Amino acid sequence: MRPTISRNELAWLATLDDVESRIVFTERRQDRRHYRVESGPFEPEYLRALPKRDWTLLVHDVEKHLPGMRRLLLQVPFIPDWRIDDLMISFAAPGGGVGPHLDNYDVFLCQGIGSRDWRFTSDQVAEDPSASAELALLREFEHGNACHARKGDVLYLPPGVPHWGTAERACITYSIGMRAPAFYEDPDLQLDEIRPGYISPQALSRAGCHAKALGPSVTELKQWLRPDAPEPAQIAAILASPTLPQRLRLHGMARIAFDDKAIYVNGAARALEESDRAPVAMLCERRRLERDSATMLGTGCLQWLLEQGAFEQVDQE
Repeated sequence: MRPTISRNELAWLATLDDVESRIVFTERRQDRRHYRVESGPFEPEYLRALPKRDWTLLVHDVEKHLPGMRRLLLQVPFIPDWRIDDLMISFAAPGGGVGPHLDNYDVFLCQGIGSRDWRFTSDQVAEDPSASAELALLREFEHGNACHARKGDVLYLPPGVPHWGTAERACITYSIGMRAPAFYEDPDLQLDEIRPGYISPQALSRAGCHAKALGPSVTELKQWLRPDAPEPAQIAAILASPTLPQRLRLHGMARIAFDDKAIYVNGAARALEESDRAPVAMLCERRRLERDSATMLGTGCLQWLLEQGAFEQVDQE
């Protein structure tokens, strides 16, 4: 069962201070479309007063604020999870869209309720000099390919492909965006590399002289999403408790990965002991510590994870 979100739930997220959101308005002037953007957070009254058409609400990093939405990322099991940047969800009123543009990363556009018309092309499309700098739009294009996305459809777009979506009727689109530092590409990615959180030797080889920077780079967080670490006294209490470590779940904001030599959390790195390899792999797979992994994980590694803000805070009984 795939998780879904309603228009009202998405609007609620857009009212929160720590959530990145924006609304793009489509304005028609003399038979031309112009796009105007406003950034959140938004007042509930403002959202309720929006017109019936020609706007799109976009909310970024939804899986970090609503961890249950992370299950949608399982729709791309052939991509290493450390390559996934975020789940952006948009609600578009009829006629709404963000205009023609391109992304510098792979993106999977998964259609929820409603329907959207897409146009995309492999040709070069010039930038639109009259567009808002916040949107970095291209000129409108009529050539290329067209498709009509209905609920359940998925459109994959490689980096640099100009595309342009317009809601035929009110719709929700789930966008799974990738990330990779400028020094990394993986066109030869193999399925046997795919394990939760694992940066394979092949990936490190692709990174070349930047291999040591790969783990910290792909787990780095936007500053406003960085979780707070527990106080030293709280960390000491968790480490001294026979039961608290078994109740720890990865923080919704936390990014974690590991390779054969190190573990990476929220941009920080630590050498990985051989004895910690199996529990760390289980933690990446389950995003929580359970009895088996909690008892196997070394105290030093657990303390370091706590200091990085890797876990949700728990009540200490």
